[in-house]
Amino acid sequence: MTPTMNPTTTPAMKSKHIVFLPLVLVVVFLDQLGKFYVARMIEIGTRVPLIGDLVAWTHIPAAGGAFGFFQDWAPAAQLIGFALLSIIAILVIVTFYRGLARGEHGSAAALGAILGGIVSNTVDRVRYGSGVDFLHLGPVDADALPDFNVADIAIVLGVVTLIVELLATEMAARVSERP
Repeated sequence: MTPTMNPTTTPAMKSKHIVFLPLVLVVVFLDQLGKFYVARMIEIGTRVPLIGDLVAWTHIPAAGGAFGFFQDWAPAAQLIGFALLSIIAILVIVTFYRGLARGEHGSAAALGAILGGIVSNTVDRVRYGSGVDFLHLGPVDADALPDFNVADIAIVLGVVTLIVELLATEMAARVSERP
C-alpha cells in the first residue's frame, strides 16, 4: 500500500528523516576515518601541520571526557560510566527526535550531529579504551586550545544549533504575544 501525499504538503514539510540518519552516518564515518588515518600515520603525541599554522593532525588518546569528566577513574569504571552516559544521551536524543514535527529539519540535523558524535566517541571507548583526538588548532607547538575530533565538533555544533533554535523560537513567541 502506497501512502498518499497530502496536496498541501510542501517540499519543506518532507520527512525529518532526510537529514537525521544520513548526518549520524556521515559524522561517524568522517570521525572514524580521521582516527583510522592518524592511528596508522601519526605517532602518539605528535602533531603534523595540515593547513599551515592553522590546523594540525595530532594523535592524542583522551582518557577523560569533556572537561576531564571520569579522568581519574579506573579504566573499567570509565568504560562503564561512559557507556551508561552514552545510553542515557542516546535515549534522550531519540525521544526528542521522535517528538519533532516532519518539517523540523534544523532540529533533526542538530540531533543527528549530536547522536553521530556520541556514537563515534562511544565506539572509541570500546575499541581503544579511550577517546582519540586527532585535530589541533593553532601552531603545532601551541597548547592554547584542547585537541579534538570530528565527533566533538559535531556535538558542539549540534548543541549550539539547538540553543539558537530555542532562543529564536522563544523570541518569536514573545514578539507574537505583544499587543
